[in-house]
Amino acid sequence: MNQMRSAAGRRSSLSMGSARPSAQPLRPVRGLLFDPGDVLYDATLWRLWLLKLLARLGLRTNYRSFFHLWDHEYLADVYRGKRDFHQALESFLLAAGLSHGQIDEVEMACKSRRCQDEAAARPLAGAKATLRRARALGTALGVVGNYEHPAAVLAGHLDRLGLEGLFDAVVSSFDLGATLPEPACYQAALAAMRLPPQQVAFVGHDSEELAGAARVGMQTIAFNCDPEAQADVYLVRFDELLDLASPASPSAAAG
Repeated sequence: MNQMRSAAGRRSSLSMGSARPSAQPLRPVRGLLFDPGDVLYDATLWRLWLLKLLARLGLRTNYRSFFHLWDHEYLADVYRGKRDFHQALESFLLAAGLSHGQIDEVEMACKSRRCQDEAAARPLAGAKATLRRARALGTALGVVGNYEHPAAVLAGHLDRLGLEGLFDAVVSSFDLGATLPEPACYQAALAAMRLPPQQVAFVGHDSEELAGAARVGMQTIAFNCDPEAQADVYLVRFDELLDLASPASPSAAAG
């Protein structure tokens, strides 16, 4: 990922020829389980804004390495409900070399910016229509995400995106005290969907989360994904889900 590469930029690179063919067609499934950020909506807006602000303050860094450290060393505890977001951000920026004055400036701007980005969020192209069609066809739909609030808040965010009433299960890491790709997250979502892993395909973008889904027995579908992501199927457009994952009949699911 380049320094300022957005979710839209990653989708463009796929459509220009870097999409990888499926190793094999998906087995019929009865459910689809989604990682919401960068699959259902663009979750990079605040990150891109922060990187630009830090560049104006003199910090030069790479998007991928910068946020890899943030995600794994600081944000993970926020997603597990063990740490406040702004406390984690302050510690992270101190470690990155910013002064306390600079961090105060960033945090003041950050609070309003995150609210603006959440209010402005929209589903990625094709997501709403595809989910509605999949639901109408009888496919069970679920969401499991690394999120800093309980599942009810995540569900409210999805409702504001116009996706209300589409999901049989919404699961947040905050409630579980565990983050993807820990097995407990997938298992909680599968239990809420009342389906075994072999009857569900996980749709994600993060290489570690796709690998985690495969380890618990789900088929995997990569969309808007990391360059190194491994999956059974790679999507260029969201609406291709309808061609890949039609609901299994009871007899097919049993086999």
